[in-house]
Amino acid sequence: MAGLRVVLVACLVSLCGSAWGATIPAGGRVGIIDMVTNDVIHFHIGKNEATSFMRTYRGNWVAADIIDDPLIASLSGAGFQPVSVPVSDTLRKERQSWIVEKPRSERLPRGCMKELARIMNEQNLAGLIVVAAGANSEPEYVDGDRYSRLPGTLQGLGFSTSDLPIGTTRAGVFDFTQIIVIAKDGDGAELVMRDWGGNRVYEWPNYDPGANPKQLPPELVAELRPVIADALKKRIDTRLMPRLKP
Repeated sequence: MAGLRVVLVACLVSLCGSAWGATIPAGGRVGIIDMVTNDVIHFHIGKNEATSFMRTYRGNWVAADIIDDPLIASLSGAGFQPVSVPVSDTLRKERQSWIVEKPRSERLPRGCMKELARIMNEQNLAGLIVVAAGANSEPEYVDGDRYSRLPGTLQGLGFSTSDLPIGTTRAGVFDFTQIIVIAKDGDGAELVMRDWGGNRVYEWPNYDPGANPKQLPPELVAELRPVIADALKKRIDTRLMPRLKP
């Protein structure tokens, strides 16, 4: 059964990372739409529902610092022309059903693709990268069932603890975000790749909840920044750029 799970995970990664044949031409203008916030979610898995809890904190960073900056540097180094693009009202309004709910899907809804094509035509872009939250869908396929006890509606960046032995001091960091790459196809759009961060598990070294694990001090939450930044940088370097380089 474990072997089957490994095969399934490998297949899902393949579907979400390299199943499409479209490319963005060298030197092309690539827009970046960043819809990730600096909210940090702490979900504690209790022995029962009564002892479980969730808290949301505001990180002392701007999401662009850990997403846009490394993206721009990597794209520029590969010969593209990265540009920041504001989120359209339509994309913001429909983000939950269009993008967030099914991060493992190998397709985007027709209305979403039409809106992304409109943005690329308006901004004179050869490609578009959308970074957004992605719900904790199908956690049973993640290696070791690490996320199976977390709510399926959980999305964004955060960490989990538990009532298990050393579970209160050992925090597992989750990256429930997705990176979507779109290439211009005539006046339309074509999906190049879609990568969901929830396929990977990270640890928070030296996590110490202090006296009250339900109310963490801002300085502790701030220590999560380099962990998240490193996780996102690795995704850009190992998952995104090898697929985009001309």
